Amino acid sequence: MHNRKVKEYPIKIMEAKKHLRKPENWDDFENLCKKLWGEIWECKEIKKNGRKGQSQNGVDVYGIPNGEKLYYGIQCKGKDEYSHKLLSENEIDREIELAKSFKPPLAKFYFATTANKDSKIEEYIRIKDLENRQRELFEVHLFSWDDIVDLIDENKLTHDWYLNLHKYK
Repeated sequence: MHNRKVKEYPIKIMEAKKHLRKPENWDDFENLCKKLWGEIWECKEIKKNGRKGQSQNGVDVYGIPNGEKLYYGIQCKGKDEYSHKLLSENEIDREIELAKSFKPPLAKFYFATTANKDSKIEEYIRIKDLENRQRELFEVHLFSWDDIVDLIDENKLTHDWYLNLHKYK
């Protein structure tokens, strides 16, 4: 009999990405955006803009990211998970126009939405971004729920806060 040594290969265990529940209401989504981008931007002074019923000039959350000199703004768009509603081009145009009157002017403007990814809307945002840059206005970016889940996974403080908020085990 041969005493051959069998070469062992390490087994890689892949962790399945957790499916994170969407926030239950608009206020929770706005709080999540504030917490998440506060961590991403390393901005302790990130704030919600005004209160319900007040004109917000298209900006729900704003702050100056660490190392930057100008404000960045976020428009939070909660969409009903069951109707599969997406952002519309008209909605995007309306919010961009409103954000142009935010004072002082923004350097970047983000749409954060609980809507699922949609290639047509992503394309539309890229076109609007280039149009704004050519006019020397703020950049325009979009983060759908899938993108936001990726960001939550990459940012530990927000990740732990969000899991605790929803009592995940």
